[in-house]
Amino acid sequence: MDTISNYVDSVFANLPKTPEVLDQKNAMLTKMQEKYQQLKSAGKIEHEAISGAIAAYGNLDDFISSSISTAPSENPGNEVFLTSEQVDEYIDHRHRFAWAMATGVFLCIMGPTSLFLGQYLTGDRNAHGGRTSELLDILTLVPLFLFVAAGVALFILYGMKEQQFELEQKRIKLDSSTYARLKAEHKAFRPRLAVAVAIGVALCILAPVSLLLSVVLIGEDNSLSLVFLLSFIAIGVFLFIFYGIQDETYEKLLSIGDFSKDKAEKNKLVGIVAGVVFPLAAAIYLIAGFVYYAWASAWIIFPITGILFGIFATVYNGYMDLKKKK
Repeated sequence: MDTISNYVDSVFANLPKTPEVLDQKNAMLTKMQEKYQQLKSAGKIEHEAISGAIAAYGNLDDFISSSISTAPSENPGNEVFLTSEQVDEYIDHRHRFAWAMATGVFLCIMGPTSLFLGQYLTGDRNAHGGRTSELLDILTLVPLFLFVAAGVALFILYGMKEQQFELEQKRIKLDSSTYARLKAEHKAFRPRLAVAVAIGVALCILAPVSLLLSVVLIGEDNSLSLVFLLSFIAIGVFLFIFYGIQDETYEKLLSIGDFSKDKAEKNKLVGIVAGVVFPLAAAIYLIAGFVYYAWASAWIIFPITGILFGIFATVYNGYMDLKKKK
């Protein structure tokens, strides 16, 4: 019942506090409470009863007369109210989504890694040449395509599940108790995020170090150095994505950080650019690897893209801030 009351409060929050508006607010609350009790008596569970009451009598237009101006209201059509149960369902999905995206990227990076490991393990046999050598060369490609195929499958499967929530470009509204709970959960999550980012950065720094050490200790002509390099990067990137998406989930639900009202508009263009440049960077990396066999050096495209994108986002946001002040 508190969820219904909080929902009605949020709907009428930006309307003038006139007696007429208050009467219509009470009318909406009464109708929704009656519908809630009716659905509960019919055997509906809490979540279904609340959703049914909101669907039946949660439309502001049904209660506000045309003589009352709703212009002061800042409750645009891109806002959506989520109950506590819907929030928990979304968080559970985003946890699995974070795991799927992080694992997918990890597998795509480990694909070339498996190729180099296979080449290293079959290096002695390849020295003999012949049909057996050619067969082994072909077999080393199998894990590469399996890893990449599994990663792409995760992207597609969980990307489609993400779209089912229809929360893209939406600003989420919550009742006060759910907001306070999520705020506390986010505060408890931040230290874990900091540790994960620190470990990820350390691994990415150690990646070229491991490459150099393996070259010194094993020799220049070995594929194992690339295995170490890409493995360190794969684990670091996994941590960035897995914990980054979960932090993004809390920010979206709480409308803070990059999802605050002021930043939401600015981040539209930034998001569009990110959706182009990062897949393009991955495509360049794969082309350089398969066509020019530059797996060892082409990985540099990812930090370069990240740095350039960060510069673009900072400059663009700064420009929009200056434009707004004028």
